[in-house]
Amino acid sequence: MSDNNQKRTNKKQASKNRKGIILGSSVAGLLLVGVGGYFAYQKYDENLRKDALISFMDSFEAKKFKEMPKTLSKTSLKEQGLTEKELIEKYEAVFNGLNISDIKGNVASFKNDQFELTFQMQTPLGKLKNETYSGKLVKEGSEYKVDWNYSFIFPEMKKGDKVFMSTETPKRGDILDVNKQPLATSHDYPQLGIIPNKLGEKEEKEKNIETISKNFDKSVDEINQLLEQPWVKEDSFVPIKTIPFEESTDKYQSTGITLASVNNRYYPLKEAAAQLIGYTGKVTAEEIEKDKALSGFEETGKTGLEAQFDKELRGKTGGKIEIVNKDGESQLAVIEEKKQDGKDVQLTIDSQIQRDAFTALNNLPGSTVVTAPNTGQLKAAVSSPSYDPNQFVLGVSQKEYDQLAKDKANPFLARFSAGYAPGSTFKAITAAIGIDEKVTTPDKTREISGLKWQKDSSWGGYQVTRVSDVPSVNMNTALVYSDNIYFAQEALEMGSKKYLDGLKKFPFGEKMNIHIPMTPAQISNDEIKSDILLSDTAYGQGQLLVNPIQQAVMYSAFANEGEVVFPQIIKGKENTKKERAVSKEAAEAVKKALIETVENENGTAHPLSNGDNQIAAKTGTAEIKEKQDTKGQENSFILAFDANESNYLVVSLIEDAKGTSAVEQNKEFIKQLKK
Repeated sequence: MSDNNQKRTNKKQASKNRKGIILGSSVAGLLLVGVGGYFAYQKYDENLRKDALISFMDSFEAKKFKEMPKTLSKTSLKEQGLTEKELIEKYEAVFNGLNISDIKGNVASFKNDQFELTFQMQTPLGKLKNETYSGKLVKEGSEYKVDWNYSFIFPEMKKGDKVFMSTETPKRGDILDVNKQPLATSHDYPQLGIIPNKLGEKEEKEKNIETISKNFDKSVDEINQLLEQPWVKEDSFVPIKTIPFEESTDKYQSTGITLASVNNRYYPLKEAAAQLIGYTGKVTAEEIEKDKALSGFEETGKTGLEAQFDKELRGKTGGKIEIVNKDGESQLAVIEEKKQDGKDVQLTIDSQIQRDAFTALNNLPGSTVVTAPNTGQLKAAVSSPSYDPNQFVLGVSQKEYDQLAKDKANPFLARFSAGYAPGSTFKAITAAIGIDEKVTTPDKTREISGLKWQKDSSWGGYQVTRVSDVPSVNMNTALVYSDNIYFAQEALEMGSKKYLDGLKKFPFGEKMNIHIPMTPAQISNDEIKSDILLSDTAYGQGQLLVNPIQQAVMYSAFANEGEVVFPQIIKGKENTKKERAVSKEAAEAVKKALIETVENENGTAHPLSNGDNQIAAKTGTAEIKEKQDTKGQENSFILAFDANESNYLVVSLIEDAKGTSAVEQNKEFIKQLKK
């Protein structure tokens, strides 16, 4: 071989060796890259699987069932014989239809493609804890999906199974008066309904529906809509009207109409206790959202004490959620609970006193509150005008509701818990504070001239007025004649600080937990910063706002030797809360003056007199007007209590009293309370 040929051969070999070295280095690098990439890919793939599982769990928790099919294997749905639409309908029927809520999921285990999820959820019958859903993920294309089967509705379910819920409604507790007479109870009512196959055919059917339309005051379209409800079959009983049990069914009878019976709430006192007791109605979606213990089948309290004691009264719905097979055979109860009947609630209210107090108001706008002042027990809390709560139980039409809602007399207003300026009845409190402050005495006399008075020219055109021109006035005559000027002058002599300190010993600004919603009583919007406001407050006007129940509580001081006794409405819960408002001496002095206000023939409360010094009372008028020297709305008040044994105390008001007064309306009622 020539030297040149040998050199070419050596060069080729060297070149080959270099390529080999380079190639070897590249393969080693690729191996390193491949190992790292493999682990990165595994991590990426694991994240994909986790994301797929979490997506399913999230859609389940949020009940976003329309998004759920995106997380499921299409192949698995086909194997279970379901379309995506059918799957969505199943989940919505179970979890929305049965009102299952608060679904919370957790990944219990996850290895390779196998997983276990646990779910907690709230059902209308109670809470399900740690329901375990086991399954696997499968890959479809580049994505992982849940391999779905019926056990992902409930773990015990199989293909073809369905979920049913049956309920057992508890008996709602009664509301009873102090003598265990019912104020709210249950009663059987006549229910009239249509059985479709008894209507006849074609023209005969049309004619019978027209007759029913006329008898029931419903349009033909309304009746046809009732008959076209999805659940209605030819032999179904389709309710059309429930009527009071006192009412005859004769006028409703016609071909196709059948009479049945239904048990509903009943309020024996009707209008006399409507605002106090309230009424019930079908549970609403908003109530279910707020209270997960509601199943959706209950009657709940909407107003009054029915609403305040709703949980105790309604009890707990029983029933079960069960899985049944395609033949309707029960396979398993997912949850089963026994019903718990509601508890009775007994009040201190006396039905007869409540009824008599309402009758005395004679449908005038006003309120009467009766208490046993030594115990604070509410014997009556009446508001007038009123409405019959039984209307709402049977079903009030929109037209009927609008008539009540738009009535200027406001029959829905619970006037016993609405704030009013208390008028001259409040002078009793001013007198007692004055006695304790050593400013007022029964014998101290003020010389007052005329019917109008002002402190000085700084009051401008403002004057305090009175009704009777009595020149020499002491505390007793001021209460007998209800003299505004006397009490304005007494408060000014005390000064705002002492007078306010005295007022604050009464329950102003305090909540009274008697299950009747009310705003605390107020002395003023801010503070009493002017002599004019101080004077007006002294005789029960100014910015005072005190509802009739609060007035009864404050005035209990005069029946209890100076102690204010807080109210109670639940029988058997003795009230121990008492506060010293004024001294025993002050309370007794004012009580004597209030007895004279009844027995003195010039006294404003003289119509209550029996000639035996048994009743202490004070009348009052609070005038609401835009400006002085004009005539405004006058609210008339009467405060009266048993002067001997403190068995009763009455506060009554008539709004915008014209041609009558609170004392005139209530004089016979108050006299009967002593008997």
